[in-house]
Parts: sequence; C-alpha cells; structure tokens
Amino acid sequence: MNMNFDSANQPKKAAKKKSSPSLAYNLLTVVVILVTMGLCYAFATIFMNPYSALNPFPPPTFTATLPPPTSTPIQLPATWTPTPTIQPTASNTPRPTWTLEPSNTPFILPTVTSNVTATRTATLTKTPKPEGMPYSATISTYESTAFIPNSTCDTMYVAGQALDNSGTAVIGLQVRLGGSIPGKSFDLPSLTGLATVYGPSGFEFNLGVKPIASKDSLWIQLLDQSGTPLTAQTFLTTYTDCKKNLIFVRFQKK
Repeated sequence: MNMNFDSANQPKKAAKKKSSPSLAYNLLTVVVILVTMGLCYAFATIFMNPYSALNPFPPPTFTATLPPPTSTPIQLPATWTPTPTIQPTASNTPRPTWTLEPSNTPFILPTVTSNVTATRTATLTKTPKPEGMPYSATISTYESTAFIPNSTCDTMYVAGQALDNSGTAVIGLQVRLGGSIPGKSFDLPSLTGLATVYGPSGFEFNLGVKPIASKDSLWIQLLDQSGTPLTAQTFLTTYTDCKKNLIFVRFQKK
C-alpha cells in the first residue's frame, strides 16, 4: 500500500518541477515589455520636448533675442506754402523805327502748273521796313484760286515765301501768324518750304473763316531756327472781297 501511494505522488512532483522555469520566463518577458514601453515613452517624450528632464543630452539653451524695433510714425510737417515773389514790373519797349520805301520792288512769282488756268491779279501794299532787321516784307493780295485751283471763297489764306538777297529760296525758317480778326484769334507756327505751291520756300496759313475786313489786328513774323526774329511783326489788312482772300507775304533778305 505504501509503495503505491508513493508511486502516485511522484509524477505530480515532476510536474511541479517543470512549471518553475516557465514562470521565470513569463516574469522576464513582462519585465522586458515594461522596459520597452518605458524606453518608448522616454524616446517619445524626448522627441516631443528635447528639453525634457528625461533627455540626458539636452540641446543648448539659446539666449533670447530682442524683438524687432517698433515702427514709429513720422510726423510730416505742415503743408509748405511758397512765399510770393515780387513780380517784375512790366516796362514798355518801344517799337523799332520804320522807314517807308520810296517805291515798290517788283518780283517774279514761281510758275504754278495746274489744269486750271487762273489769272493772278495782285494788289501790292507798301509795308515799312524796320531798322536793324535782316529781312523785309512785301505784301500783295490774290484770289486763292490763283494758287489753289479747287479753293473757294469760304476761307481766307495768308501765304508767301522767303528769299535771300540773291533771290534764292530759304527753307526751314520759322513763320508765326498771330493777332486776331473779328470773331477769331490766332497764334500759329509754320516753316518755309512746307507749301511749295508758293515756291520752294513757300508757307501757308488757312484762317478757316470767310473773307472779313480787318486792319492791323493780324500780324506775321519771320524768325530763324532758334526763334530769333528776322523781321518785326508785320501787320496785315484783310478784305471781304473774294478776289483778295489770299494775302501773299514775300520775305526778302536785304
């Protein structure tokens, strides 16, 4: 009886001996898992916050820098008001002395070729010569169809040419028309050589009004390329007659 009892208890002891190593392995596994979790937590904490107490090698602490300066608005001065200057007093400048010509100097107008044959009837007007000016002016009147066949009596023209003292055309001089006639004022520039129908150095102003009478209120002047006057202002007379609706001014160097 005793022998059977002992033999029945021996396998149980063997089973108990085999279960002891498994328990140790299980405990070691749990420890490894806890350590691994702790390391992961530490790495995650250090990664999120390098300055954490868990980081044995924290990065250096940077010295705080001063913030950028605050912009200060500039106070602009009050609106500057210029001090009025004393205007120069206008002084009357006497006109140059005029000397009447003893007689008219005839001249030959350039030949005009056109399909319409027109008779040029000129009315010469004496113009005084200003002293000290290199050019003089001779004025005559025509019907505009003598130079412009398709023109009508609906407008007036001031035209002419510039010649040197040998009768050669002078091109590129400035011509200015100024003054007024009843109902219209003028300040028009032109150049000699722009209207060759009046000759190689011809010029023309279309007044754009029907023939009307006026006297010494409209003027014309010849100037060089720099704007220096070559004649004084030559005053013109206009007419209501359609046969005198073109005023021809011939500038001749003395």
